[in-house]
Amino acid sequence: MKIKLFTIVAGLMLLSFVAEAQSPKIGYVKLEALFALWPDAKQADTDLKDYEANLGRQLQAKEKDLQAKYQTYQQNGPSMDQLARQDAEAELQSMQTRIQQFASNAQQSIAQKNQTLVEPLQKKLKETIDQVAKENGFTHVFTYGSALIFTSDAGGDLSPKVAQKLGFTYSDPQ
Repeated sequence: MKIKLFTIVAGLMLLSFVAEAQSPKIGYVKLEALFALWPDAKQADTDLKDYEANLGRQLQAKEKDLQAKYQTYQQNGPSMDQLARQDAEAELQSMQTRIQQFASNAQQSIAQKNQTLVEPLQKKLKETIDQVAKENGFTHVFTYGSALIFTSDAGGDLSPKVAQKLGFTYSDPQ
């Protein structure tokens, strides 16, 4: 009799564990808000802006140099012989082409720099969200804002816990 009762109780306990493991627990994170408040993301944004500004200064210097040479050409062009004029025009055209190429390369470089700065942050954020979800028993985590989420329970918001794991305090911008 004791063995049957034990078997029934053990079976019920096992069934409750299985039912609990299968029941979903849904949470959400506010990715945009987390990223906006995260000091590491702010630093990456500052680094990218500095990089852009540096390339912008280089481009402006090249354009200023071209402008100065063009003004010199305009002033001296009428008095130049044909060979000197052709050489000056070729040099101006070459400078213009190099400036255009630099501007194009700068845009590509900025995009690569952005990817280099943001990719590790995205990876770290995802890993942290996964860790917080696992620690708190969440089976599904959605992003708040980009997906349509209706919730009446703020207990599903993992944003403060994710921020804490990332080393900063989260304050809901809403």
